[in-house]
Amino acid sequence: MRHNKLTLSILTLGMAFFFCACNLKNTHQLPAEPDYSLDKSWSIKTENITHKIDVFFVHPTTYGPPSNGHLIADLDNQKLNQITDRDTVQWITAAFADSCNIFAPRYRQMNIEVLQKDDQNLQDYLKTPVSDIEAAFKYYLNNLNNGRPFILASHSQGSYVLLTLMRKAPKLMNKSKLVAAYMPGWTFTDKDIADLGLKLSEKPDQTGCLITWNTVGPGGISPTVKKGARCVNPLSWNTETKEFPASMNIKAKIFLNPNKKLLIKNFTAARINDDGALEIPTPNQVVLDQLNMSLGKEVYHRYDYDFFFYNIKENVKQRCAAYLEAHK
Repeated sequence: MRHNKLTLSILTLGMAFFFCACNLKNTHQLPAEPDYSLDKSWSIKTENITHKIDVFFVHPTTYGPPSNGHLIADLDNQKLNQITDRDTVQWITAAFADSCNIFAPRYRQMNIEVLQKDDQNLQDYLKTPVSDIEAAFKYYLNNLNNGRPFILASHSQGSYVLLTLMRKAPKLMNKSKLVAAYMPGWTFTDKDIADLGLKLSEKPDQTGCLITWNTVGPGGISPTVKKGARCVNPLSWNTETKEFPASMNIKAKIFLNPNKKLLIKNFTAARINDDGALEIPTPNQVVLDQLNMSLGKEVYHRYDYDFFFYNIKENVKQRCAAYLEAHK
């Protein structure tokens, strides 16, 4: 969740806020829904098709507090769009760009404040982003995809929205065209995975599978790790719980601000812990001091892609090659 100074106080919003802002209809009208036939409704829409495989990417939360009661993002908010494009969509989809044509819709995302609500209220707000992504994916399939295989990719709220959509409309996606689904930053339980009709990745060239993880350090408690969370280690691309060494980490690409990044070879080891989170050793102090730890100590949610960036890039290439080889 980039550019959001989320504090622990937000994670425990008071009841006063809950009662005054829990019902969107009683505060502000919904912003206008996007028209995906218009370029302005897309963060990235590849025009020059150069690859045999696409990626459809649903971005994480970039709309942070204070919401001032506007708990669903307005797609006419040009400042938010620019930040989302530059610091999140372009940043993350660069891991796919060497292998895939990129399609990344804008959508009326929920403000971070909504993600702290009880499940019933959250489900009410979730209907809007799910509706948008459903419309975007249908438009993509009918007008932009031209029958090519595709990767689904997402993070955080984007993964939650995709999970909800795939459960709601199981026939929307032709699974024979799915190269893989990279969906870190949210909890996927065994039931979720069964509902999706997918399997977790167990090898780096497996296709038609789900890849998900949530990065924490020792003792880190992430709000996106729920009971029953499953995990794929992005160093091994399987579900083994042993620690895989930093020597397997090709290179991290860590976002600090629009003008500064860290590139670190062999950045970190990683293992799947007993909570189903991806646990890494605490980064060295020089790096740690530069990170945005807005979700709390030892919670590296915003860096799920960054810490394993070049492993992801290489793995996308590998899975795409495996899919094309199998479908000659």
